[in-house]
Amino acid sequence: MADLEEELLQALAGEEALRPDEPLALFPRLVLADWQEDHQGASGPVRAEFIRLQVACEESGLPSLLPAMADDPPLSLPGQLSSAEAAHALQCRNHAVLFFTQNAHTLLEPYPQWLRPHLVFRGGLPWLCHVPWDLWQHHAEGLRTEGMAGRLASIRGWRFHSPIDGPQGFEPVHWLPGTPYLVEVSGVGAASGFFRSGGVDQWLQTVRELTLARWALPKALAMGMGPSVLRTPALKRLSLPANQIEFEQMLELGKAGLPRGLESFSLARNRLTFEDSVVFFEEGWALPRLNSMDLSGTGVGLGVLYNLGRSPLCENLRHLNLGHGEIEETLDVEMLLDAAFQHLEELNLTGNRLTDGFLETLAGAEWLPGLRRLHLTEIASGGQGWSRLIRTLGNKLVELRQGNCGLEADAVQVLADSPARTSLRHLELRQNNLGDQGFQDLLKIHWPELVLLGVGLNSISAPIPKLDRRLTPWLAGVELERP
Repeated sequence: MADLEEELLQALAGEEALRPDEPLALFPRLVLADWQEDHQGASGPVRAEFIRLQVACEESGLPSLLPAMADDPPLSLPGQLSSAEAAHALQCRNHAVLFFTQNAHTLLEPYPQWLRPHLVFRGGLPWLCHVPWDLWQHHAEGLRTEGMAGRLASIRGWRFHSPIDGPQGFEPVHWLPGTPYLVEVSGVGAASGFFRSGGVDQWLQTVRELTLARWALPKALAMGMGPSVLRTPALKRLSLPANQIEFEQMLELGKAGLPRGLESFSLARNRLTFEDSVVFFEEGWALPRLNSMDLSGTGVGLGVLYNLGRSPLCENLRHLNLGHGEIEETLDVEMLLDAAFQHLEELNLTGNRLTDGFLETLAGAEWLPGLRRLHLTEIASGGQGWSRLIRTLGNKLVELRQGNCGLEADAVQVLADSPARTSLRHLELRQNNLGDQGFQDLLKIHWPELVLLGVGLNSISAPIPKLDRRLTPWLAGVELERP
């Protein structure tokens, strides 16, 4: 590596170390792009252009991480952008995706062959490394001695994983590079190796997003790592998915004390019982800044909803994920109606067994017209109760997801009659039964703010007509995947 390029990468790392709350620094990347264009031969302009494209994504408000991974969340437009800004951001992102697809070999060439499949680019440089712990354990020291530390200076996200049923005695390493923003440890073996590695406590000082998944939390607690893990000084987002958390561990988490500055907390894919929720919600962990909670796949039902709805935590919640729970009776829904929501903007009910009558009950929620995002994917829809729910949605709604809900062509008119029609920017209707008639009806309706429309796998054979910009001035494209 040229000495000046190494200096520029180190300057980039130093700039980000001064601003640990920000995922990346943009200006040093643009300086590096100018240098690469002038000094790196045929590959220089390619790397420089990619940096500029991904920096443009960041500046537009819609970050681009490439290549995409299978567990990436669905694309969601940032709420702070206007429709015009969101359309521009989406165009920037699509341009960066196409450029990466066409030039991946050149962009990955400076990195060791074994490492290339594990790198994800953001801001034009590797930002995330997702690697099996046994592979990292084998190569980490070699990267340091071979002078690759400078090349890895831009990486601020690390995801270490191991099989949940694999070896539990993976070895620690003596070197963990950089100042991470995001860390994920998944699996018992990865947890065993990571938490015994040299410098792990210092490394966690800069972490803002921490995920311990698939039995990593029980292993960390068993190793006496609770305080250093859960009291990471300035942690903003904590995710503990698929850890088989039980009552005793809920108590242990409470005793360890979650960081008071926590803004997002996930217990997804654990089994949350009534007794667990008493500890979490009624005894009230002190989390004054918590605004996002993910309880998807925890078996949320009547008892949990009862405790949740009366918890002080509800008062500041803006985002709540109750997907794939056990909300199936009218009484369950009534617990939501009575919840102490004051600022709720996003509700995810994906995959619950709500019938039409329960949707009609939900339509009576006082907080419903204030929602900005509503996910009803995989919930049977199209009846009278659903129609009432849709017509109750207010003109603040910017995102509605109704994939695989059994909607037919006549549902389009129900959507058109909702006050939400005038505000929707993202309408997701994949895997329904709209057919050609429903598709054509959608494009004849005035959607003044729509940017993204997903109608793939709807038995549509008609080609996409030329869009009428008087009806959909910002629509950046129609997702029309066919079988």
